[in-house]
Amino acid sequence: MAKKFLIGIDLGGTKIAAATFDLVGNRLGKIARLPTMASMKPAVTLMNLKRVVKQAKLEAQVTGSPVAVGMGSSGPLDLENQLLQDRDSLPNLLGFDIGRFCRQEFGAPFHLENDAACFALGEAVYGAGRGREIVLGVTLGTGFGCGISIGGRIYSGATNNAGEVAYCPLGESDFDTAGSGSGVVQQYLKHSGLTQSDSITAKRVGELAEQGDASAIKAWEGFGAVVGTAIGTLCCVLDPHVVVIGGSVSHRLGLFEPALMSAASAILPAASREVFRVAPSELGDAAGVTGAAEHARVAENGGLPPGTS
Repeated sequence: MAKKFLIGIDLGGTKIAAATFDLVGNRLGKIARLPTMASMKPAVTLMNLKRVVKQAKLEAQVTGSPVAVGMGSSGPLDLENQLLQDRDSLPNLLGFDIGRFCRQEFGAPFHLENDAACFALGEAVYGAGRGREIVLGVTLGTGFGCGISIGGRIYSGATNNAGEVAYCPLGESDFDTAGSGSGVVQQYLKHSGLTQSDSITAKRVGELAEQGDASAIKAWEGFGAVVGTAIGTLCCVLDPHVVVIGGSVSHRLGLFEPALMSAASAILPAASREVFRVAPSELGDAAGVTGAAEHARVAENGGLPPGTS
């Protein structure tokens, strides 16, 4: 008898990741990854999507069609019609019917969600948010991602746009710019007096700070204050039990967490301030595929809790 399984996919502007899971949420093999090649013709990205799913099945030693496929993709998205709408990260797939494509290619029901929402769900059920009812997931990388999980389900809102804060004002900029790797670089340029250079990246600013560079240390403190204001504002609205932070920039959380906590606490109500908790991602880059598969599992199982099928 063929093994029943789920596929979780994380579709981003840089890479596509996929993994296979059993019906109670256990990952069955290694995560497969391929570049998105978003600047190429759509056929190239779609070919890599098919290849990465095939590789994920090989890693798990499963055959046939999955019970369901879940995908987290960069937003915004048209979830009702399962269309991609990210003109920044996936411009050549703008308006593409990813739902129909995946149903035809993988022969299974398809469930689409925002990638940050999948991150939040994965961490809420299997990671740093386990046992917590309301989990706010924040990803800090090439942009600022925000997802919400309530009771082990993704909260999408009235129009499926809950958490789409990328272009909300934040100081003189917006969440997506100031609260991302670009924000770290801009802080460093401000404090160092240097001009833009391709060699200056968030990773490099982190290395400089760890070497004791004063401008880099101030840059991370400034970044932490900005991100803390953003997260504090979100927490004033959502009042979560925990904020889980992931993404490439979060690898330097130790450099900006004190400033983040201070800025967030300054705007939180007293009761919220006392229990305000930030936790680093436990799942790392597996959170997206895990959350995508969990979203599909819950949708197909009618909301059964983890560990049941």
